[in-house]
Amino acid sequence: MKAKFIEINNFISDEECNHFIQYHKEQFNLNSHYCVMHRTTEVIQCMEILGNPLIKKMYEKLNNFVQEINPDLIVNYFQIVRWPTGESQSNHIDFDHHFYTSILYLNDDFEGGITRVNDVLFKPKKNTFISFEGNKINHEVSKIIEGERYTIPCWYILNEK
Repeated sequence: MKAKFIEINNFISDEECNHFIQYHKEQFNLNSHYCVMHRTTEVIQCMEILGNPLIKKMYEKLNNFVQEINPDLIVNYFQIVRWPTGESQSNHIDFDHHFYTSILYLNDDFEGGITRVNDVLFKPKKNTFISFEGNKINHEVSKIIEGERYTIPCWYILNEK
């Protein structure tokens, strides 16, 4: 089965990408309730800090995106993630209740870290957004060989209201 794959270039500006990376560098702290480690990635849980105008604007942009795909879907959660050299994500399918998955690439000044969605290989490009049915389609991230990869992944669920 060929992946249903959406790619949007210039989803946000270069300046906004840089701002999210800087935000992560300044705010990631394991003593904060919204920061966690997942394997060796540093994760900021954005739903915990929706009072921040930068985070709120991204939440609204992601919700607007998914509403165009399917008006019954909403953001479940999204993150700002720093992937260090050596990190990867093995082949997997997301939880059944995550009907859509998206990834916004905040930088591309690293080697490796290629996303595979079924049979589509995507070399990350700064401010490019991809989305697909993560609960149906196998996907993975190859090992980051050099540098740091920054992304904003998001998972979408049915709006039960």
